[in-house]
Parts: sequence; C-alpha cells; structure tokens
Amino acid sequence: MNYNNLITDVCNEFNEIKTLYNIELEKDNLDYESGPHTVFSFVFVPLLKNAIKNNDILAMKMFKYLEKMENSEDLYVSEVAEFTVLEEIADDFRDEEVVPYMGAKTLESFNLIRRYIKGR
Repeated sequence: MNYNNLITDVCNEFNEIKTLYNIELEKDNLDYESGPHTVFSFVFVPLLKNAIKNNDILAMKMFKYLEKMENSEDLYVSEVAEFTVLEEIADDFRDEEVVPYMGAKTLESFNLIRRYIKGR
C-alpha cells in the first residue's frame, strides 16, 4: 500500500467508497486531482462515522483497513489514517464506541491523538 495509489486501493477494497467517490466527483466536490487526505475526508470518514453510529459490520472492515494503513511502510499512508480519519473519529466518538474496532497500531495512534487533544 502506498500513498500514490491509496485512492484506487480504498475504492477497490470498498464498493461503498467507490460509489460515494463517484457521487462526489459528479457533484464536483472532488476531482481526479483531489489527494488522499481530501478524498478520505469527503468519503471514507463520513461512511465510517455512519457505520460506527449504526454498529454496522462495515465499521469493523473499515478499521481493519485503517490497521493496514497504519502498518504501511509508506509513512504518508499512516498520516492519512491518523490526521484525516482518526482525529475526526476522536473528536466525534467516545472511546468505548470505537476502541473495540481497533487493531494494535490503530489503537496506539488513537491513544496518542487522544493525549494530544486532551493536552490542548
């Protein structure tokens, strides 16, 4: 997994993401030059938030994907997971709502984000 093909990869992994991505392209909210941070913010994060709120099995799959991102050798990929996805999740959900979905690396990053947010 690398930053340059992250959008293609996530669209291939999740039909729901691919569908939402195409809708955002049609609405002109995104274009083919939009980078991974922007695409994840417009597409991945809202879908994940909805899945968490509805206790949907999709949340587990999406957190498994985040764990793959966190374990990527490409540091830019883990930055998307942390700065674009996990920070938003940390802002909008209590720990008990999201921690059960997380793998070890995702939880480690999430805890650092929580510590940073509380330190503000």
